[in-house]
Amino acid sequence: MASSKPFLGLLLSVACLLQVLLAAANPPPPSCDKSDEELRFMFSQWMAKYSKHYSCPQEQEKRFQVWKDNTNFIGAYRSQTVPSSGVGGFAPQTITTSSVGINRFGDLTVSEFVDQFTGANNTAFKTPPPSPLSPHSWQPCCVDWRSSGAVTGVKNQGPCSSCWAFSAAAAIEGLHKIKTGELVSLSEQVMLDCDTGSNGCNGGHSDSAFNLVASRGGITSEEKYPYTGVKGSCDVGKLLFDHSASLSGFSAVPPNDERQLALAVARQPVTVYIDASTREFMFYKGGLYRGPCSPSTVNHAVTIVGYCEGFGGDKYWIAKNSWSNDWGDQGYVYLAKDVWWPQGTCGLATSPFYPTA
Repeated sequence: MASSKPFLGLLLSVACLLQVLLAAANPPPPSCDKSDEELRFMFSQWMAKYSKHYSCPQEQEKRFQVWKDNTNFIGAYRSQTVPSSGVGGFAPQTITTSSVGINRFGDLTVSEFVDQFTGANNTAFKTPPPSPLSPHSWQPCCVDWRSSGAVTGVKNQGPCSSCWAFSAAAAIEGLHKIKTGELVSLSEQVMLDCDTGSNGCNGGHSDSAFNLVASRGGITSEEKYPYTGVKGSCDVGKLLFDHSASLSGFSAVPPNDERQLALAVARQPVTVYIDASTREFMFYKGGLYRGPCSPSTVNHAVTIVGYCEGFGGDKYWIAKNSWSNDWGDQGYVYLAKDVWWPQGTCGLATSPFYPTA
């Protein structure tokens, strides 16, 4: 009988080769191949970059462990990204999913992040009936209000759940630029201080903010009423009389209808509510974001400032966020458009609003 040793040797060689290939395809998270000393040095650099200071050594150690866990997640997420197979003869591209990266939220757990940096309450406040736009209305294939100069720079709400005010201000800024040709950075703080339909840094409603501005006839500028990141006393004089942009009301886009949302965005920036309660969204760095997220439970307000097709032919919405330009793609997130579920990616179609002149 012929010896089976050569055959067994071949099998072992193949098995070893497969292990090498699998290890190359799935490299360990960054902290797995770095010493504790190296990781602590990296953490100290991250602290310096974001001016982080902790009350005591115990708190710093706690935050280091959270940061290390988040870097492990980021390393594992990157290792799972696979190139697309290419479409229509074009070369494959690794853009079929979003990328993640460490940012200013690195020392927070997901629950801490959600508590401090989201804050949208999508319970309607004096919301008018939805106003459908004609399906035969003009609609370009791509819209980007940034290229028209109708979008101010990305702002930073800080650890105050005031995204609702930032989303509303961005939509009003866009409308004012389209209507008058003048781009003015408007005051989120006046909404934070004066909107009794919202709860300041404990969350609020973008539609309530629109209602406040419309009922007073306009809104003052950020220069005249700067953002502090805490709810203060309402400056009634600036609320009532010192206006840099006017507003007559606001309209609701028919819910769960991305076609109607696109018709509205083709005319002006629109506020939407989304679910931002995942670590993938927390550390989003760029690319097309499809999830994970909930389409039915939303907690964060952003402003849709455009849409188009790209990323290998995929459709996307351009959403302006309020977590500074260090987060995401220079402060923006590209959300998958025209998905098969009616609420849209992360629930963006559940309750959109836009201001009216």
